[in-house]
Amino acid sequence: MIRGTKQQSVFAALRERDFALLWTGQTVSSVGDGIFTVVLAIEALRIDQSATGLAYVLAARAIPSVAFAIVGGVVVDRVPRRFAMLVSDVVRGLAVGAIALLVAFQTLRLGELIAMAAAFGTADAFFGPASASLLPEILPEELLVQGNALGQMSGQFTQSLVGPAIGGVVVAVVGRAWSFGFDAISFALSAISLAVMRATTRPERTGNSVMEDAREGLRYVRSQRWLLAQLIAAAIANLFGIAPLAVLLPLVVRHVLHGTSVELGLVFAAGGATGIIASFAVAKLGAPNRRITVMWTSYALAGAAIALMSVAPDVLAVAGLSALEIGLIVYGDVLYVSMMQSLVRADLRGRVFSVAYLLAFALTPLGILAGGVVATLIGARTALVVSGCVSGACGLVIFLPGVRDPDRADEPDLVAA
Repeated sequence: MIRGTKQQSVFAALRERDFALLWTGQTVSSVGDGIFTVVLAIEALRIDQSATGLAYVLAARAIPSVAFAIVGGVVVDRVPRRFAMLVSDVVRGLAVGAIALLVAFQTLRLGELIAMAAAFGTADAFFGPASASLLPEILPEELLVQGNALGQMSGQFTQSLVGPAIGGVVVAVVGRAWSFGFDAISFALSAISLAVMRATTRPERTGNSVMEDAREGLRYVRSQRWLLAQLIAAAIANLFGIAPLAVLLPLVVRHVLHGTSVELGLVFAAGGATGIIASFAVAKLGAPNRRITVMWTSYALAGAAIALMSVAPDVLAVAGLSALEIGLIVYGDVLYVSMMQSLVRADLRGRVFSVAYLLAFALTPLGILAGGVVATLIGARTALVVSGCVSGACGLVIFLPGVRDPDRADEPDLVAA
């Protein structure tokens, strides 16, 4: 536990009305997103059976989310965070609803799928920092770890477990159009939940220009050595590990191991169980004193799990290693977000979260595209070895000077001082 705080009930945050509404809406939306993850990969591979087609679609979502990250952070610090999230849900719901209609009329082409992904990515640039910044406004600080853990828990249960598990079945039973349609409906329900919340906090105006507000967020991140070093390490890990996996995992299951759409859904769902366990553990126990050390140890072990996927003999083994990798990443992510929410000033949260996202994920589009290209050149299995080893080695960042300063603040002598 964080020193000086008492252990909270795992579900204590749900007693707060606004958080309960937010959590419910996001849980429903995550079910749709889980189905969407499966049907998007299947539809992209149907239109273009090469690895590059799927890579283009995934990159089209990632590029705008990075390109508009700073703008998103500035806007989120200037308007009510709940409003930014609501608009984002509406945009994404309309985009995926349009794809559902095109699939139903059998007129969908790769370019339109890429356009939909780009609309998603643009909305993501605003939703991410708004969501992270809103939580401290509707929950007391002692419930932030539980709130973030519950969000991860529901996300893993719905988006990574239930959604993908039924995603392959939904595609097989009712078709691709309805699969996209379910996700559109889930965004509508999430928007309704946001609309009936009471939280109306509007950030105070700084009097600065948009550019000056953006520079203020950049200056803060640059001044925090522990934060900047970790974000650079995260950028490398995402470039070689998480980003290529979005392409490599479907390729290994569908083209190397010749798995069915249902089996691909189950592989995506495999991480749900360990993600739930990891989230529950953080919610129950709270953050450890040496948060950064524990967090990066989890990330390093996740890289090892990715590398081991290269020797997986069947879909079941891939599913097990995917479960391990996701569980470790979820555990680290809950620690990271809660720590940021506690340490960053309220009026800077949107910009700092956006800068952190930009630095950590700026190379994600390149990683996605590289995943498809490298898999074509050297094979998906060999690409997984490189991906896992490089991303796992990024855990060595904890040995750089200043990176573990927040850890030392939890040590007894410093707490007493």
